Amino acid sequence: CSATLLCNMSVWSLLSLVLLLAVAQAFAPGRHQQHKVLHLDWPEDCGLAHFTPNVAERIVSGTEARPHSWPWQVSLQVRPRGSKHYVHVCGGTLIHKHWVLTAAHCFQKGKAEDAGSWRIVLGKHQLKRNEATERIIPVRRIYRHERFRYPALSELDFDIALVKATADIQPSHYVRYACLPRKAPVLKPGHYCWVTGWGDTRGGKENMSLAEALNQARLPIIDHKTCRQKKFWGDRVRDSMICAGFRDTEGPPAACQGDSGGPLLCKQSRDRWEVHGVVSFGPIGCTVENKPSVFTRTAAYIPWIEATRIRDFFLH
Repeated sequence: CSATLLCNMSVWSLLSLVLLLAVAQAFAPGRHQQHKVLHLDWPEDCGLAHFTPNVAERIVSGTEARPHSWPWQVSLQVRPRGSKHYVHVCGGTLIHKHWVLTAAHCFQKGKAEDAGSWRIVLGKHQLKRNEATERIIPVRRIYRHERFRYPALSELDFDIALVKATADIQPSHYVRYACLPRKAPVLKPGHYCWVTGWGDTRGGKENMSLAEALNQARLPIIDHKTCRQKKFWGDRVRDSMICAGFRDTEGPPAACQGDSGGPLLCKQSRDRWEVHGVVSFGPIGCTVENKPSVFTRTAAYIPWIEATRIRDFFLH
């Protein structure tokens, strides 16, 4: 270019146009919107664990998971100001070599959240012990959904976030990726899915305690019409959410073994584990009558997930 300034402006204009088109395509209506955006490299070997989860016994109450059988399970940990030690705050799901899926409410400081205070921990079973299988990766950036407004608003709409790692997270026997739902799936009422995490196993809101080992629980999907009844969650439940668990205290605990931000994992036709939900609200640590667990429905946010990846790629 004869004029450097003009050349730089032209390059920036071109990049801006490509980004605008990519984001527009991500949010455009139509059935081809979900996996046509710049050929995003979602892992093909997702949803397959080297160590098979123990799901054959049809245990509905929480139980300790087979070690490393949910290899996409993440512990998101933060180092409080003035402390040398990290604490487990939320669960998450590894969905790509750079990306962890979790809940927006895990990051209460919003835009002021310091990504440098957080880390991604994978390959864990015993949360509080040092394990040869564990991998620790610092966090580069945190993307909360732009329309998430809790606690300014009482509703937990748009409770989804993406966390980007500072380095590639390569798969191993102990670390793998979960699949995103391929298309808008229909999880029929009664379909069983699994929730995993180190959540409170003691019950109740006081004296919260984390489990030593990763736990799992089998939960049935509850239809929206039931979950929206006044005695359940009423109009707090949106179409972009999934209800799962048990309708009364006679059943086992709901997501007592789950972590906030952790996965609701389901198998459908392709026999791979897909992360259909992100633990959002509900009785994570205790049994509450007519209060099933509520999850952010991942499939409703595939366009946002992909647009966020594109934005990150072009702007950083």
